[in-house]
Amino acid sequence: MNRLGMLVDISHVSKDTMIDVLGGNSAKTAGSASPVMFSHSSAFTLCPHPRNVADDVLELVKKTRSIVMVNFSPDFISCIPSDSSTGIPDFYAANSTLHQVARHVVHIGQKIGHDHVGLGSDFDGIFEVPGGLEDVSKFPDLIAELLRMGVSDGDVAKLVGLNVLRVWGEAETTGERMREEGVLPLEDDIESKDDPFSAV
Repeated sequence: MNRLGMLVDISHVSKDTMIDVLGGNSAKTAGSASPVMFSHSSAFTLCPHPRNVADDVLELVKKTRSIVMVNFSPDFISCIPSDSSTGIPDFYAANSTLHQVARHVVHIGQKIGHDHVGLGSDFDGIFEVPGGLEDVSKFPDLIAELLRMGVSDGDVAKLVGLNVLRVWGEAETTGERMREEGVLPLEDDIESKDDPFSAV
């Protein structure tokens, strides 16, 4: 994917996969050669859902110049730990608000810098929305809340678009460089005893 200049998205992956892709498990893999994105994930510290990004993974996001784009789904912004064997937390309706989305943005920005955070609403994939963020017409209200919470004008400009453009551009540049260097696509055969097609 890096060779093609593809922007790698690691929302919807396990924490182990997050760490691998971000190069945090060097004994196993070097990870991505270019920055990657979480296109719609939020801060695990504020909502302990396994889809969200834990603080130790955020450090790898910073190290790799990657980006976390905060999801607006109530399940991923407003939850509390549960005793469920699935690891899925309980939804906490009282925090399903525009302010809570802003808290996720601010947490990530304060933890690793506003160069590594963006907005990944997921409006096209969610059925419920937080109060105050019913649709894109409410984005100005979210920006006003972020400014009220101390995010600078310059950092707001980054999180509404400049950051994702940077990551995208770096992915394309990495692909161009790899192709110029003659890096070939991987064609490894991956064998698995559980693969029903391995004998075909």
